[in-house]
Amino acid sequence: MGGRTGRARPGTIDQSLLRGKIVHGAARGRTLGFPTANLSDTTGQVPADGIYAGWLTDEAGVRWPATISTGSNPTFNGLTRQIEAHVIGQPREAAESFDLYGQTVVLEFVARLRGMISFPDSRALIEEMRSDVERARSTAASVWPGRCLMPVHGA
Repeated sequence: MGGRTGRARPGTIDQSLLRGKIVHGAARGRTLGFPTANLSDTTGQVPADGIYAGWLTDEAGVRWPATISTGSNPTFNGLTRQIEAHVIGQPREAAESFDLYGQTVVLEFVARLRGMISFPDSRALIEEMRSDVERARSTAASVWPGRCLMPVHGA
């Protein structure tokens, strides 16, 4: 399950696709202000552990910009490798109606933002997550202009 690195500039990767079913996770992302879609039963190439900018395409064919995490969540002493995506621009007021559970989605990994890091506490993690989301939004906007204008969650 090795990662692929980009040829053009640091942080880019050869675009990778992953398909999986959305399942319930520990709800830690929701608690931190960054709800995530947790993938299970995945097929495709999983890049190296880290945080990525990319896209999530749902069963209706809607393509959402996303911040994608692959790894074991070391800040919380995780041992199991997980793949989860925070959809950027999900309307906060409609969060309960934005339900991806049970759907089979496609993740497109566009650029690697950073490696997996263990933070000293959740406050430091949240600060970094805000930065990750903003960087992912900028990356996605450069790939698909006009689609990523929504404010950062938790900001």
